[in-house]
Amino acid sequence: MLSYRCTNACRHCLYRCSPRQPDEWMTVEMARRIFEALKAESYLQSLHIAGGEPSLKMNLLVDIIRLARTMDLPVAYVETNASWCRDRNRTKYELERMRGAGLPAILVSVSMFHNEFVPFSSTRNCVEVAREVFGWQNVLLYLPHMYDLLARMPDDGTHTLAEFRAWAGLEERADWIPRLYGVIPAGRAPEGLRDCYEAVPAEAFRGQVCEDDLLSTSHFHIDHNGDLFTGMCAGIAPASVDDLHPEIRPDTHPVFHRLCEEGPIGLMMMAVDRCGFEPRPGGYVSKCDLCFEARRVLQGTGMFGELRPASFYAG
Repeated sequence: MLSYRCTNACRHCLYRCSPRQPDEWMTVEMARRIFEALKAESYLQSLHIAGGEPSLKMNLLVDIIRLARTMDLPVAYVETNASWCRDRNRTKYELERMRGAGLPAILVSVSMFHNEFVPFSSTRNCVEVAREVFGWQNVLLYLPHMYDLLARMPDDGTHTLAEFRAWAGLEERADWIPRLYGVIPAGRAPEGLRDCYEAVPAEAFRGQVCEDDLLSTSHFHIDHNGDLFTGMCAGIAPASVDDLHPEIRPDTHPVFHRLCEEGPIGLMMMAVDRCGFEPRPGGYVSKCDLCFEARRVLQGTGMFGELRPASFYAG
């Protein structure tokens, strides 16, 4: 992850990226440190480069692609929201720069959430030009059915989620919105899509531990600070580029360890005991919703270094 900075503040974003995030970026030197650490991992299968929106610093993005290829890292693709693709000539120029630096493929994020910020005309430009540059098989759509659905809307501009719901006939079926995209109810989704879920009391999540998710490294991210977070659980970094395999103990990683052992209810009780945390009267739409609220309170104490970056909890 080159940055948490993005052109969008999508309702579903797991990593709470937005234009309001600090304008802080991975340096080429940090990328080199990360790539050197990853090369030592015998089971590393592929690497993708993302943000935030990595195209906001296009020269940096091209330099990091080139560095990864020079170091023989298995780069799979760059992920983009296509916000920069209003002009097809510029789109082709930048995509050819990426390909020339060694990029084999590109992934284009497309959904009704992205379309609130990115006109579909830009998404179409990115996809069509990328197919010319990389070939059809090397242009990935996340998700293909969303591209087909948005292509059928009356115009190719931006649309609010309310406008999309009205056009799709989903005004009375809010619960279908996260299903269309397979939204994980974490990050910004519990607040951005709260009316799409049924809230339940915190106690409903008792017994739901997070060990499998947090200890999974089949998919992980390393951000611009060199901090690693596992699975899809942003805002809690058990490891860093300086030590990808730390020993996890209650004294070194109290939040991470508590989530593995007791889940969000255990973390809620930690927040109650230490900070006087009071569960939300209206309940929570997921265990991740509860976990984030407890973590935000704990992070505010400044006592839990694993809860980083601070900007993830700021808004």
